[in-house]
Parts: sequence; structure tokens; C-alpha cells
Amino acid sequence: MTLTRRRVARKRRICFGCTTAHGPIQPGEVYLEHTAFPGCDNDYADAAGHPFRAGECADCATRYGRAHLLNPTTEETK
Repeated sequence: MTLTRRRVARKRRICFGCTTAHGPIQPGEVYLEHTAFPGCDNDYADAAGHPFRAGECADCATRYGRAHLLNPTTEETK
């Protein structure tokens, strides 16, 4: 199972998709956080039961068709 959430960076983060093109995700920027749990098909999570988390900048999310996930939900705008 993979979980994707919209986040706002509180510190610099590395984009898993483009480590050099965009540079790091800066504080205040919106990004997507993908979490892969053990037993997931992509084999990123390790056998010890630790989930794997990867950040994705807005440029990469747009490039890969996930830009709609960057928009705030109605709960976040309240």
C-alpha cells in the first residue's frame, strides 16, 4: 500500500524525482509525500517493517500527472 499526502515543507527536503533539476524543496513550498509500507509492490519498504518516505516537488508532480493532489482540500482551507 502506498499513501500520498499533500504537505507544506517546514525544512529543506530532497525531491526523489529530480534531485538536481529543481533543487531541494524549500521551506513553505507545497510538495507530495509518498509513503510505501512493507508488503507494497514497489519494494522500497524494508523487511524490518519500516516504511519508506519520499518527497516529490510540484514540478515533478505536474510532470507525472499528480498536480491535482497539490490543491488544498476543503478541510485545509477552513
